[in-house]
Amino acid sequence: MLLAREGYGVLLVDRASFPSDTVSTHVIHPQGLTALRRWGLLDDLVATGCPWLPAYTFDFGPLVITGTPRDAGGTAGAYAPRRIVLDELVARAAEKAGAELRQEFSVTELIADGEQVVGVRGHARGGLEVSEYARVVIGADGVQSRMAAQVNAPRYREGPVLSNAYYA
Repeated sequence: MLLAREGYGVLLVDRASFPSDTVSTHVIHPQGLTALRRWGLLDDLVATGCPWLPAYTFDFGPLVITGTPRDAGGTAGAYAPRRIVLDELVARAAEKAGAELRQEFSVTELIADGEQVVGVRGHARGGLEVSEYARVVIGADGVQSRMAAQVNAPRYREGPVLSNAYYA
């Protein structure tokens, strides 16, 4: 969205179609809300009716921690939108800014020129394989990233999983 607003040609591809729900826990803290306000998206997020969190409480049984997040740019709370809400909002804002969104598009491989990634190869569901070229290719395909594996991206600051959290 931000690159498209600056006049860059942007192609977004996603294996899913929007809106789609993903099991995920999103809490947008004050700094994130400040960014959404700056981008003109905070009012749209609030209008979805997603939960407002004026304070946090973590209950560890014998120990309960409650507090209010620090103010950042006029916001001292958080919102907790479901991915179905947040992804749709951001995808539509990117399209409005001029980005092209291809849904149900699977990237099968990266296209390289020597050490430089110059594009992607993939296909729409049931469609023919196509190649798309770009000066910059950004992969955001998750923890088990196929893109990172294809370029042998180094792993850094890794550690064992120490805990899991579930919110309700």
